[in-house]
Amino acid sequence: MAKMGEHDKIIMNAGWLKGWAAFHLAKGVYNKSMTPHTATKERYFLDLITLYPDFYDQFNCKADKCQHTCCAGWEIDIDEETARKYQQMTGSLGEKIRKNIVEQGGSWQFRLDDKDRCPFLQADGLCFLIRTADESLLCEICRNHPRFFVTVGDYELAGAGLSCEKSCELLLADNGPLRFHDDAGETLTLESLLQRLKLPVTAEDLFYQRGITAADADFVLDCLKKTEPIDEEWTTQLQQLKPELIQGDVDAPQVFDRIYGYILYRALEHVPQYGLGTVLSYAQLNTDFIYLHSLFTGQLAESLRRWSEQIEYSRENVQLLLEILA
Repeated sequence: MAKMGEHDKIIMNAGWLKGWAAFHLAKGVYNKSMTPHTATKERYFLDLITLYPDFYDQFNCKADKCQHTCCAGWEIDIDEETARKYQQMTGSLGEKIRKNIVEQGGSWQFRLDDKDRCPFLQADGLCFLIRTADESLLCEICRNHPRFFVTVGDYELAGAGLSCEKSCELLLADNGPLRFHDDAGETLTLESLLQRLKLPVTAEDLFYQRGITAADADFVLDCLKKTEPIDEEWTTQLQQLKPELIQGDVDAPQVFDRIYGYILYRALEHVPQYGLGTVLSYAQLNTDFIYLHSLFTGQLAESLRRWSEQIEYSRENVQLLLEILA
């Protein structure tokens, strides 16, 4: 079973704190008491410039309206600070929490039920801990998912992972080019963002390259079959996808440029290790796969979400694909 937030396990560093604060400022709910050790770490907030995609500040959890809860199907790790808080809590709530967490391999996790659901996920899709207390009782992963923060040079790249159906809806809601913003309010194109990061690209690198052939599709599917499957359904669907899905010269819709741009942005943290060319190929290959999967399912948002569960949220699978393409 994959771990929730495995690809971007949150750590207490300057980048995480800066992005966390920026998010809550955007939501109008941030205050200093919400940031651990604020007094000693406030100075870091000016060290990095945060960049984020155009839909980032529109994100709100769908809660009970979500059809694919993030509170099931993942191993949910509990950070050390929250684990200590849980151990020290008094009263019936503290007892209930301690009965539903378990230590494995030196770290604490929530004890999932026989359907791999968090023990605090209620039948109505809402969290018992939030309803009983408030968000401050959540561990870091639960508090931040699907938001991520990674550091690239002097910049922090923030976003919302696409395993969340709300993130997919927001990304696909606009057919126009994907734009980005910095924490000073400046709007950036993908090209100007890459220029800021001192990453040289050609004009064609900025867009999804359409015209996938059956031979291309065969290569894409062969690569994806080498990844570790998230579940049996993934394996079954992958076996049903055939290169023959590509018929004629039908172009992928305009929105695939946004998908490609987002996957590229998401993978920029890997440029130092694998090189820009490999990361560009990675974005192209995964966008090709999402296109193929959507031809099979007829549901682009769901194809995008399932890709994210399988690839975006598996560090091992991301690295495997990058190594194939390197």
